[in-house]
Amino acid sequence: MRKSLFFLAAALLAICMNISWLGQAEAAWVAVVPIQVDDTKVERSGDFNSYYWDIMVERFQYPEYELVQDEKVDKVLPESGRLAFDKETLIKLLDKTEADIVVAMNLDETDEESLPSFNEPMVQCYMKGEFASYNRLTGKYYHKKLYYKDKMEEVLTLRTDWQQQVFASELNRFINQTLEEKKEKGKI
Repeated sequence: MRKSLFFLAAALLAICMNISWLGQAEAAWVAVVPIQVDDTKVERSGDFNSYYWDIMVERFQYPEYELVQDEKVDKVLPESGRLAFDKETLIKLLDKTEADIVVAMNLDETDEESLPSFNEPMVQCYMKGEFASYNRLTGKYYHKKLYYKDKMEEVLTLRTDWQQQVFASELNRFINQTLEEKKEKGKI
């Protein structure tokens, strides 16, 4: 009898520990607009499309976030394929997709240019684009131009993919700003 009561108490304790008493918040729906890449000025446009989606899937993971289906987002995009990044356009996109957060990005240009140097051969790296998002949960609209220009030794470009590193770094920074809680005025 004692063993069965002990077993029953242990089973009841295990059940109580696994039941969520406070409930769970729903996942925020995220509408990811496909990246718009200017193929004439970006040499590896397919790579950037892949980098973009990899980062989006990594950053917006369940149970906190749920991605809106691509077909649903594609249906509400303009026929021209070019989305305006103003607040009103993003809010309309949110309403049509029933999402909580929308993110969109353009990549307009990437370039490498050899520079004369007395020591090691140098390369000037250049990347230009634009990012916009609207987070309905915080009421935060975020719009930022991507402009990267730097010099590096040419040998470093052979060892690393500077374009992928800069793109991933900037996109992650933009997403962090999108998800950041809106600060109250007067408080830091």
